[in-house]
Amino acid sequence: MVLRCGGMRSAWVLVLFFALFFSLVFAACGSPSSGLPVEAPTPRPSPPILSKVGASCPATPEVTAPVVSQFTVPDTHEVEFFAPAWKKVGLGQTISFSTSVIDQDLDETRVEVTKLPGSARFDPITQTVMWTPAISDQPKADFEVTITQPGRGKTTKKAFAIEVVKDAQPAPMAAEQSPIIETLLLVHSQKRLEQVNKDWPIDRLLEFGAQTFKLQIPEPQRSQLKTPLSAQLAYEQMLVGLAETHNNPRLDPRSPQFDRASFGDPKGWHLVAFRPRIDKAWTELRVVYKAASIEPVYAMFRLRPVVEYVPALPRPDEERDANNKIFLGMVAKHLMKNGGVNPAYVKDEVAHGKALSALMTDLLMFDDTKTKPYLHGFEIGIAMEGRMGGGSARNGDGSYKSGDGWGWNAMKPFRTSDGATQAYVNVAIPGFWTDTQPSKDGSTWEPKCATKFNPNEKHDPGFEILCRKTMGFVDLPDMKNGKPVNGKRDAVNLYVEHKLSWMVSTMPLADGRRDLGEENGVTCAQCHIRNFGMHDYGDPANTDPHAGVPKAVNHAIPTLDFQIVPTTGWSAFTLEFLQHQECRGKKLFEQFLGKDAGKGLTCPLAK
Repeated sequence: MVLRCGGMRSAWVLVLFFALFFSLVFAACGSPSSGLPVEAPTPRPSPPILSKVGASCPATPEVTAPVVSQFTVPDTHEVEFFAPAWKKVGLGQTISFSTSVIDQDLDETRVEVTKLPGSARFDPITQTVMWTPAISDQPKADFEVTITQPGRGKTTKKAFAIEVVKDAQPAPMAAEQSPIIETLLLVHSQKRLEQVNKDWPIDRLLEFGAQTFKLQIPEPQRSQLKTPLSAQLAYEQMLVGLAETHNNPRLDPRSPQFDRASFGDPKGWHLVAFRPRIDKAWTELRVVYKAASIEPVYAMFRLRPVVEYVPALPRPDEERDANNKIFLGMVAKHLMKNGGVNPAYVKDEVAHGKALSALMTDLLMFDDTKTKPYLHGFEIGIAMEGRMGGGSARNGDGSYKSGDGWGWNAMKPFRTSDGATQAYVNVAIPGFWTDTQPSKDGSTWEPKCATKFNPNEKHDPGFEILCRKTMGFVDLPDMKNGKPVNGKRDAVNLYVEHKLSWMVSTMPLADGRRDLGEENGVTCAQCHIRNFGMHDYGDPANTDPHAGVPKAVNHAIPTLDFQIVPTTGWSAFTLEFLQHQECRGKKLFEQFLGKDAGKGLTCPLAK
């Protein structure tokens, strides 16, 4: 499931953190940048990645100057390996699985499959094994993974076996959960999503989303947009941005190495998750699409009934309150009954699917701009996530060095510099909490930029650019020419000092008050490798400043392994997070729609 990040399955493991704390930019050995000018910073050229074992890029990677720092990371966590869900496979049946490894210390980690049958192939960049068992593989195939951490002088071996039988076996599947999850919080059944896939294919949503985004552009610039962004061009721009993040020409439609079979046709993308986020300060619909390629590649759209309008409003909370009342009303109308689950939709998947599509259509088509200029369906942006090399470090010849392949970026359809049209481009990753303070009315905790980034305090010169003053967030600290700039991609191996020092110096990563913030106050990558659960609902200090400060950090929980959509199983954190969404959703329904609006919902974490 896409937990927040946006997001979408987020985290990547790992580059030499003393060599590079911030940004890695690899030289291109594919086609040059399209050069499309946009008012937002223009994306970097789209360099290639290794798509097959043994392939290499002749260009030498170009890197930013290393940041001088005395920061060191204590070796407090052991590396964790996650064996594949496949336990049995049939002859001639093609499967793929990842060799996922996580170290919470963000150490440089190299993963190699040092034993596998001849009928299998390992791609080190995506950390994926592709296998079609042969007769010679019976009765079972043995695999061995070797994990090395040169900075620690550690080597670990993990072995597992998969049985080979005569007939093809069903893919491992996540167990069905409660109706509140399956019909409201995280709809992922393909039968339930069938109608939405027909009505809103990814290229149509990209095209329509760009149209809704125009309202964020003030006049007279908006009226100068003469050429609408087509569905095909919008789709190609999305792939270009993804290719830049992952340094992978297989994603780039301009490159001779473009994998047209996997990514050329937008019809190959399918909606895999429909997620009304009824728990956020700004409620919204999140819909997640997945490419049909063998490697996981996701696009998560964030949709609201209110535009982020440019002119300042007399009341800062006016848009937010309107957004929540309208969106929660739409959710109640289309998906709920008597303040809870609609029992008719529990068994009737087709009817439920039509209701899902109707909700999404009503949201996108919503237009009450005659009343208020910001009352209109709006694509706030796309969170992109994939295991295509984004978190991988390379050797000088471009071959794989270390990492887990996962990478995140965000895209928005900004106006091009000539003012004639729009273009989807990579934008700065939204900021995250580095400190907190009571709200002005003392009713809750709100984000605050930590001293290092806070222009109102004794900050480090240059780092204040990362502080989003109106929200109290701090963006990821990329470096350019020795100065901080807002980072446009995230991975486990990036921003190590920020994540393990600057970001947590005032409040620990597992501080329960972070759960009130955007993406629960942690970065995309941190969100998807977290080893702690939600805050203690029995300690009021986690949400109420009048109760002091929390007595303890969030409880320990098994590590979350990059889960975007629960295909093969549910992580403990995913289920706990969904309980948190129901708790928060109940409160917000009652706040914005009346005391009976959420009467059918509960708060499992408060029990």
